[in-house]
Amino acid sequence: MKSYLVDTNLVIRFLTGEPEKQAELAAGFFQSSEADRITLQFCPIVVAEVVFVLTGKIYGYRRKTVAEKLLQFLRNPAFKVQELEVMEQALDLFSKRKIDFADAYLAALAMNSVCAVATFDKDFQGIKGLEARIL
Repeated sequence: MKSYLVDTNLVIRFLTGEPEKQAELAAGFFQSSEADRITLQFCPIVVAEVVFVLTGKIYGYRRKTVAEKLLQFLRNPAFKVQELEVMEQALDLFSKRKIDFADAYLAALAMNSVCAVATFDKDFQGIKGLEARIL
């Protein structure tokens, strides 16, 4: 079975439905994975870029909306998502706090490992379960 790393633009087209032709092609490609014809893999950098694009000036979706859509999308059992637990936790943090997705990802990664976060960024303060050293 052929395996693919999925690029950001396929996810954006699928989630936004724009442009329609590309959204339909992306949907068909994702359905091929669900039919066990191909394997689709999603890496953290693509998730981060999807968040950045969807919350940016062009689309302007709310953080909570982006997190919910992405969580539903990534939880498709046909997909292989690198660090799915970390992605879920990062998207949850991103939806509930005013924190960049990269920082939410770093916090989630630290909470799922034996590491603490060293930073100048006060956004890490008060995240339950996170050890952060604010310099």
